[in-house]
Amino acid sequence: MKENLIKRIYPIVGMRCAACAANVEKAVGKIDGVRGCSVLLSENSLHVQYDSGIVDGKQLQKTVRAIGFDLIIGDEDAERLQQKEDIEKAELKTMKRDTVLSWVATVLMMSLMFADFGNSLLKMWLMMLIALPVYSYFGRSYHINAVKQIRHGIMSMDTLVSLSTGISFFYSFIMLLLLTFSAETVYHGTHLYFDASAMIITFVLTGKLMEKRATYSTGSAIRQLVGLMPKEAVVRRDGRDETVPIGSIRINEFVCIRPGERIPVDGVVISGQSSVDESMINGEPLPVDKEPDHFLYTGTINGRGSMIMRAEGVGAQTVLGRIIQAVRDAQSSKAPIQRLADKIASVFVPVVITISILTYLFWLIFGGYGSNSIALLCAISVMVIACPCALGLATPTALVVSIGKAAQNHVLIKNAVSLELLSNVNTVLLDKTGTLTEGKPVVNSVEWTVEESRVKRYELLLYAAELANTHPLAVSICNFLDFKNAELPNLEGYNNVPGSGVEFVYEGHSYRIGSERFVSEKKGVWKKSISATSALVYFSEDDTLLARYEIADKLQPQSREAVEELKKHGLSVIMATGDRIESAEEIAAELGITEYRARMLPDEKAELVKELKKQGRTVLMVGDGVNDSAALSLADVSVAMAKGSDIAVETAMITLVKHDLRLLSGVFRLSRQTRKIIKENLFWALIYNLLAIPIAAGVLFPSFGLLLDPAISGAAMAFSSISVVSNSLRLKRFKF
Repeated sequence: MKENLIKRIYPIVGMRCAACAANVEKAVGKIDGVRGCSVLLSENSLHVQYDSGIVDGKQLQKTVRAIGFDLIIGDEDAERLQQKEDIEKAELKTMKRDTVLSWVATVLMMSLMFADFGNSLLKMWLMMLIALPVYSYFGRSYHINAVKQIRHGIMSMDTLVSLSTGISFFYSFIMLLLLTFSAETVYHGTHLYFDASAMIITFVLTGKLMEKRATYSTGSAIRQLVGLMPKEAVVRRDGRDETVPIGSIRINEFVCIRPGERIPVDGVVISGQSSVDESMINGEPLPVDKEPDHFLYTGTINGRGSMIMRAEGVGAQTVLGRIIQAVRDAQSSKAPIQRLADKIASVFVPVVITISILTYLFWLIFGGYGSNSIALLCAISVMVIACPCALGLATPTALVVSIGKAAQNHVLIKNAVSLELLSNVNTVLLDKTGTLTEGKPVVNSVEWTVEESRVKRYELLLYAAELANTHPLAVSICNFLDFKNAELPNLEGYNNVPGSGVEFVYEGHSYRIGSERFVSEKKGVWKKSISATSALVYFSEDDTLLARYEIADKLQPQSREAVEELKKHGLSVIMATGDRIESAEEIAAELGITEYRARMLPDEKAELVKELKKQGRTVLMVGDGVNDSAALSLADVSVAMAKGSDIAVETAMITLVKHDLRLLSGVFRLSRQTRKIIKENLFWALIYNLLAIPIAAGVLFPSFGLLLDPAISGAAMAFSSISVVSNSLRLKRFKF
């Protein structure tokens, strides 16, 4: 039976730590029909591929809800994102309220601690009454989630917070009851931890509120891209104009575009004229003129004209939709370094609870007088100070910000692995045509042998003849002459001679267009020198040479600067082309490239990549055509130009949406900066936990008499997560 595989991105509500993300991923992965899933903590989303014949969104939602979280399963991508944003705003509002009220209670409790009370028992009961709402109400989500997760054999940060505050509060409450109703004096040396239970929740709430605000910023690139898609459009149905949701537009329907509106779908202009701002697609600041048969892209902005277009792509099938999906796929992919962090995070909570129990037993046995209080204090501090969040957020937050930053600068990075590999690249292999050059031959110069007064007549003949020719050089000549509205002569005896040119007859004269040998036996005398990179097209009348057109594929204006920047990064730059040696030599010299290969067939380019890799080099290949796809697939990192062939774009790990090779330098710098920040994050997260847990366990107490209060441990844990996210957000200031 054939599988009906569907890929979806569902927002998750209620996740707080790396262990939460790992638990959702594990639970969803076990569902029959799910073929692959990944949870992105920094974006609070589930990226899942499943067989719709076996499982649906409601079943996924039920599974996620069973372990204490929620899954948003709206019909449309924009609808799900809007629902998630609405829920997150409400959640943020609740968190703010709970945090403020927790701080009020905590400050009141701290004031009470230092107040001079004649009756210490009354003071303890007042502290219990203040701590009660903080523990039971403001910390309710941690307790509810912890219970739900324990039922399914799952543990997370919720478990640590709920356990540590629960033990603190209920131990203190039992001791308070014994102090109140027992005549035994043994209890009068007992410490109570109502302040700890309240402060832990207050500090954790504060930390999570700050973290939520910070991580919200990491997903801004996706929200900006989705925001480019209009929610409604005017569609012409049965002769009437109707305003409908974007999701209801069907292929081949006619859509009305009014002045100043964003284009709602991909498609072709049927009627009307305007200019459209396509800078979000091509990076060019000037608007592009549009008329019938011209293509329109979703999200671009119409100028002052009105048009009617035929829809050819809607939603996820549009260029913008594919860009959004590419960014999301990249952000949900995991770099090798992240997989290691995820493995550590998945076993972190059980290990911490084990250390906490061992800490309690150690101090209970060897702590001497008051050992129970020391044991309890250390055990609670261990549970509170341990932070799986910092470890889980270290890599994905940096990757999400980095990939989003690249997308905002017209670079689509398809997976996280390429970002990590980029920092190891030492050799860049560049295709010539369409990569270093514009890929469109244009007329560089024209030289006529006849009087200027007769040139116009001959140009009309040349244009009429080349208009029927599909050869790229003929197209270049037609674009150069541009006699679209002129009355053209009727040619007779038109004949296309393969490999040579075309010939025709007009008013009794025979004419030829093509190579010099084909058009005339006579050698022309030409004044201008010709570049080795140029192609020459000759035009003759009755074996007499009339004109010579020099046609060349111009270098991209930024190519030389791009090559220089790559060299500054210490990279070896090699040019590979199928063009002749003379042309390759001249282009290489102009660009300052010392190593180049010419007359290369597609399989030879692929072999060159293999040869370079055998030499121990890490190769980045840049190409744009079908002939580059084999080499692109073999390179360590592959880059395609967005205007290139679909196969090249599909094969490549990175796509340059804007045809500007200088972006490569920015990508290399971004990769190195991202890797540096990931290392800083992981170093901090690991060092923090390696140092903080032993200190919380009381390792400094025998020598220095230092014990960490659980409230201080809670503050340290919150600071750890916030520092990692804040460090990743530095990438938002990166300049390409």
